[in-house]
Order: sequence, then structure tokens, then C-alpha cells
Amino acid sequence: MLVLACVCLAMLGTAGLASAHAVLIASQPGSLSVLPSAPRQVTLTFGEQVQVSPDGVRVLAPDGSRVDDGQAGHPTGRGDTIGVGVTATEQGTFTVAWRVISADSHPVSGAFTYSVGHTSATTAVASQQDGSAPVTVLYWASRALGYAAFALLVGAVGFLLLCWPEGTRDRRVRALIRLGWVALLATTITDALLQGPYGTGGGLGHLFDRHLLASTLTLPLGTGLTLRISLLAAALPLLNEVLSQRWRPVYAWLCAGLTAGLAATWSMSGHAAVGLQPQLALPADVLHLAAMGVWLGGLVVLWRAKPPAEAVRQFSRVAFVCVVVLVATGTYQSWRQMGSWQAFLDTGYGRLLLLKIAAVTVVLGAAWFSRRWVRTRSGSLRHPVLVETAGAVVVLALTAALVNSDPPRTPVLAAAVAHATPDRRAIRFDTGGPGGAGTLKVDVLPLTTGPNIVTVTVLDPAGRRTDVAEVDIALTLTARGIGPLRLTMRHVGMSQGTYRSADSDIPIAGTWQMAITVRTSDIDETTVTEAVTVTG
Repeated sequence: MLVLACVCLAMLGTAGLASAHAVLIASQPGSLSVLPSAPRQVTLTFGEQVQVSPDGVRVLAPDGSRVDDGQAGHPTGRGDTIGVGVTATEQGTFTVAWRVISADSHPVSGAFTYSVGHTSATTAVASQQDGSAPVTVLYWASRALGYAAFALLVGAVGFLLLCWPEGTRDRRVRALIRLGWVALLATTITDALLQGPYGTGGGLGHLFDRHLLASTLTLPLGTGLTLRISLLAAALPLLNEVLSQRWRPVYAWLCAGLTAGLAATWSMSGHAAVGLQPQLALPADVLHLAAMGVWLGGLVVLWRAKPPAEAVRQFSRVAFVCVVVLVATGTYQSWRQMGSWQAFLDTGYGRLLLLKIAAVTVVLGAAWFSRRWVRTRSGSLRHPVLVETAGAVVVLALTAALVNSDPPRTPVLAAAVAHATPDRRAIRFDTGGPGGAGTLKVDVLPLTTGPNIVTVTVLDPAGRRTDVAEVDIALTLTARGIGPLRLTMRHVGMSQGTYRSADSDIPIAGTWQMAITVRTSDIDETTVTEAVTVTG
């Protein structure tokens, strides 16, 4: 009970510290400021503690060359402030590009400009490295295996306590419980080591960087990982009692508390702790994870241990309750994180969520078939349970991918978009090559300073959506000599002919010239321009 109380206190203490993303709230020099002399340092202050690598802040001169010392860090000792030294003395407009890891474990990047003496044109491209591909893959795999280990551990124990107390003598069930415990401990340690390189964009050479590890442990994610290890250690005596067949009714309550505690170590540093209604979202997420673990882990016991018919029938009832909890909490979390039906198709997070829903539907179909089988006949459940288990593996992989993605319903942008009217305009283009003519439908939301969503839909002469080789956009505020600011346009995978930049930060109000370059082949391209008025 003391361990459970510690988990609750940690959840209450950390839930309010996180935001959906680290938000830059101040900088020195300020964005778009004009200084009389060159600064010796650039500092950035965020709304929460952040991690940064030495290469995480880049200062680019007007000609695009780097003029920072490559030693970004926390110069004031505060976790919410980072800085880097600047060596340039020339005049003109400089670009600052940054990449940090926010308190919710997501990498966040951005850019702004400042000028020395006077504004000028700049050829700098404000971009940050996407990070090491091996680190990203390993991080994703570790998170997926962590969910699988959690499900195996709590599902196998739950099956014994709720459905098959005599199963403690089955060596296969005992092996599953031990495997789940060891795998969950291993993936927790791996997550702690990978978080620093993943967030800062470093490679595998930084895996054992003690400074990155120490920084990770100061984040809510680090608190959750530390608590998870503590809970696993506390669970060992209880697991030994359960497996020794010294059954007591209190064991079921203790195991339920430990299950909720382990689930909370994910919830307290994930999407549930940030954004809308965290007081309701946190317990809903804990219930979601616990129900997932009991159901999916129980399926593995069915598949591997072949329990007696009465235990199978009891698990069928337990699984039905778990599915009801999963559907209810999953529906709520989807509404909370997406905000609109359109976001399912228009964002990478939404498309991943659709794939997860599809996979869950397949698993539910197999579960329905298994439930009917249990009610109407006796025989082997191996094949339908194998389908459920395979589908569960896909669900866990997609869950890990969702955890590593950013929900579209961020507090700032979602509120602005919800009250905005799409600024849709049609622009004709012709690249001069075969099939190179058509129309661009351009949407900009919410057309205010700060984050905006820019969407370009390409239509052929018949008005049908069509894919092209590339779409690029650059914004220039001619009146202030700012730009071009290049937007990263990505193809929306499930929507033909649609390209979007969801991280377009427009720093100042005014009439911006939007230059849209359309390339329809290796050699055929054209650039069309359109003026957009951004309000403050």
C-alpha cells in the first residue's frame, strides 16, 4: 500500500508539470529583434524543463554558415533555459534553429530570426537533424516490447488469480510470469538509456552518456521509469507467494494495485498527463493499459498453457469486461487527442490511430469467435486464440508508435483552429511538361502569428486529386525583409494529392508572399505566388 501511495503522489506531483510540447516562451535576442551589436550568446527559455544536446542550438549567418560554438547547454543551471555561444561579428539577419526534448519525452524543434545592425536577405535553411535512424528504431522497438512485457506479466498473473488458481503448478505459466518480469525490467532500463540520444538527435555512441541519462531522470518520463523499477522490485516477494501456491484473497488486491501502479508509470509521462482534462485522462489511461494487459496477457496463457475448460469460460467473462473498459477509455482518449474526425486523415497520429482501431477490430472479431466457441462446444481454441494473439502484437506495436508521435490536439493550435475559418484559395499552375497543368487548393489555418497548418491539395484539369513529385513552400515578408522561411511539406499518406506542413510557425503579422513550387517530374517544375495576410 505504501508503494501505491508513492505512485499516486508522483502522479499528482508531475501531471501538472508537463505540457503537450515544450513551448518557447522567450529568447535573447528576441525573435525579429534588431540589435546594435552582435550578441555573444543566444539563450532560449521554455515553459518546462527540456533536454538539449551540444549541437541542439544552431546559429546561422546570413550566408548560411554556422556561427555558434556547438556547445549548447544550460548556462544558468535552470532546466527550462538553454543557450549557446555566438562567434559572429558581422551584420545582417541571423537564423536560430533549435531541437530539444520536452518533458513528455517528445523531440521538439523550431526556429526564429534576429538581426544585427539591419535586416537582410538570408540563405539559411532553418532545419534540425531528424536524429539517428538506429536509435529511433531501437527506441520504438523497446517501447513496444515494454508494453508486451507488461501485458505478459499482468495478464499471466491475472489469469491465475481470476481464472485458474491451480495453474501455479503449470511450468509454462510460471515461465511466462518470469519472462514478463525480466523483459519489463530490461526494456525499462533500455528506455532510460535510449531516451537521451533519441530526444537530442544523437547516435548510439551516446547510449551510455551519463549526462544525458541524468537529464532523462529529471523528466517526468525518468520519474516514471524509476518508479517502474521500484515497483518491479516490490512485486518480487508477492510473485513468489503467488507461485508458491500459498493463496490468500488479499493477493488479488495487491496485484491489482501493482498493476495500476505499473500502468501509471506510462500514463504519468505520456499523452494522458498533458492537454485536456488530465485529471480524468490519467485514470482513464491507467484503466486502458490495465485492461489491455489482463486481456492480451491472458490470451498468451490460453495459447501456451491450454488451461481447463472452466478456466477458459471464466477468462471469457473477464475478457469481456476488459474489452468494455478498453472501448470506453479508448473512445474517450481518441476524442480528447484528436478533436475532429478530419484529424484522423490529416495527421500522422490520426492515421496510426486508425490502423490501431482496425487491428483492434480484427482482434475483437477473433475474440467474439472464441467466446462463441467456448459457449457452444468443447475443443481446441488454439487457432482463434493465435489470431487474437497475433493481432495483439500488431496493436502493441502501433501503441508504441502512437506514444512516440504527437497528438494533433495541442492546447494552442487546436483552440485557434477550432475557431478559425479556412482561408482556401485556388491557384492555377503549369510546369510545362506532360500532365503538368492543374490547380492548387491552399488552406492556411488559423492565419495568425504562431503555429499554423498549411495544406496544399493538387488537382488535375478534371478536378481530380493527383500526386506530384514534390511541393515546396517558402514565406517572405518583404516589408520587413524577413525570409524566405521554408516550410517542410509532407504528403498526407491516406489522402491523394494532399501535402501538409503542421509545424509552420509564422512569427509576425503582415502580408506574406507565399511561393509554392510544384515539381511534376525530374525536370518540370514551376513556382506560383500568392499573398496571405497574417493577423497578430
